[in-house]
Amino acid sequence: MKPKLTETQETVLNGCVRHVLTAPGDSSPKQEKKPCDRINFVIQSKPMDADWAEENLNTIRTLMERASVYRLALAPVAMAVGLMGLVAAGGAQAWGRTGAEDFAAYWMAVAGAGLGLALLMMRRQAMKAGEAFWSRPTRQVAQALAPMFVVGLGLGVLELVSVAQDRDSIRLIGLWMVLYGGAIHAAGFFMKRGLKLLGAFFVAVGLAGIFAHKIASIVWLTEANAHWVMGTVFGGGHLLYGLYLKVTAEPVDEE
Repeated sequence: MKPKLTETQETVLNGCVRHVLTAPGDSSPKQEKKPCDRINFVIQSKPMDADWAEENLNTIRTLMERASVYRLALAPVAMAVGLMGLVAAGGAQAWGRTGAEDFAAYWMAVAGAGLGLALLMMRRQAMKAGEAFWSRPTRQVAQALAPMFVVGLGLGVLELVSVAQDRDSIRLIGLWMVLYGGAIHAAGFFMKRGLKLLGAFFVAVGLAGIFAHKIASIVWLTEANAHWVMGTVFGGGHLLYGLYLKVTAEPVDEE
């Protein structure tokens, strides 16, 4: 009489289960059912780190929950940067530096000063609220802004190294507007719509300015008025946005 076979299971590579039939007292396999080594498996990627996913979700949740607080805090920063832009434009005109020779360098310096002022004001607000300044939500927003800012810096440097006849301040303003608008639109993912609308405004005005300068030949879009164009759009835009945030701010409940 043939010995009765018993079925056992073995787990092999990639979690495959191999079914093996053996006889009592015999350690050698008599028969295999569906051998795993003949089945083609898709190598699965590593599962996403649960801690990393949870941390990102917490960051997004924090930004969404505190959107009203950040919106209120952004108002004085926007107004201060806007006033700086208007003053810088008036100072350049009064100084008489209306050519393309110094335009890029001058406004890159103004942009650096404006960024420094904004960071100082936000740090002061964070310290006053007892919060960490360079928190994960802040880093998320900075990462959203960085790519377009770097491209804008590169275009400014390219303008500086170009020969005088190839420089075009109005074109540079339009390109800076588009890049800046794209940056703040990307950073406005945690706001309801205000910051995204401001970003869309800069993109639209920048594109319109480039086309108007190259095709329509608008009379006042000249090198002589470049500082006023820059100050009006960037400075005036931020000032109006800051006033809008202040006027429409919702009361924030103190915890």
